[in-house]
Amino acid sequence: MEAMGKIDCHHHIIPQFQQEHSEAIKIPAGASIQAWSDEVSLAFLDKLNIDTGIISASPHGIIVAGSRDEVRTSVRKWNEYASALRAAHPERFGFFAALPDLSEDQDGVLEEIRYALDILKADGISLWTSYGGRYLGAKEFAPVFDALDRQRAVVHVHPIPPRDVPFFTTPFLPQPLIDFPHETTRTATDLVLSGRKRQYPNCKIILSHGGGTLPYLSDRLSALSNNLFSGILDENSPRGDQIVEDLKSFYIDLALSGSPNILDCLLKWAPHHHILWGSDFPHATAEAEYFDSTLESYEMDSQLREMCYRDNALELFPRLRSNRH
Repeated sequence: MEAMGKIDCHHHIIPQFQQEHSEAIKIPAGASIQAWSDEVSLAFLDKLNIDTGIISASPHGIIVAGSRDEVRTSVRKWNEYASALRAAHPERFGFFAALPDLSEDQDGVLEEIRYALDILKADGISLWTSYGGRYLGAKEFAPVFDALDRQRAVVHVHPIPPRDVPFFTTPFLPQPLIDFPHETTRTATDLVLSGRKRQYPNCKIILSHGGGTLPYLSDRLSALSNNLFSGILDENSPRGDQIVEDLKSFYIDLALSGSPNILDCLLKWAPHHHILWGSDFPHATAEAEYFDSTLESYEMDSQLREMCYRDNALELFPRLRSNRH
């Protein structure tokens, strides 16, 4: 394995036991789920010179229908599967643990956080951008972030379609094309303007896909929030330069974001020590390979490339340091 191997912070899995119960998985019409196996993941890691993939559940890979107990059982089964996969390949995999729905079962969420981090020793926690039509800055989710902050957890946030919005907003606009990055921006902005991001500084949050549209829109939303819409802010909200400061406190993965246009903007805006490599395997495997090739050819000094490819991730996941030479 080459010394420059990457750490993939955005790597999905869909175990066979979930593929066999596809009727209970929210699969949008016109979309498909690529067959997955650990061998397929390992082959992808090898092909793109990735030392370690930090795996997370697919947005379509956790059962979302059913009773509270059924959802808890499905989530626990996924987490234990991911833990076993990491145990079988400790140098090749880490995992972000899945959780039940934050809006429907907070007791289950808090118990799964405890079990995943204290018992399974998960590398972090995976959250969706919204639950029950509410973004992550909602007051009712504060106990979840309190628990994550006390654990000093690394949290990977992945976009999903908002509630009651069809996967295809028009016949030519499936949500991943443009809406997923906007959902990331919405939940990140909600976390910042609600004061939640500043309130829980020990919770290290990774945003998917180049941070959505934050690098492009941060100055706009800061200016408008400080002036035209200042009335929406409350006593917990950041003010003035604190807004952009808090927006820049997120970590950002490069999944599907390795093009020169994106990188030019992102590298001018984001702190370089907060940028992480990511693929979005297996849903966008060919696309991941394309953006990896454009990132490889992008002019970047070797120190910055090493930071983005692996060194920044090693700061978040010190367990992986023992795997490297």
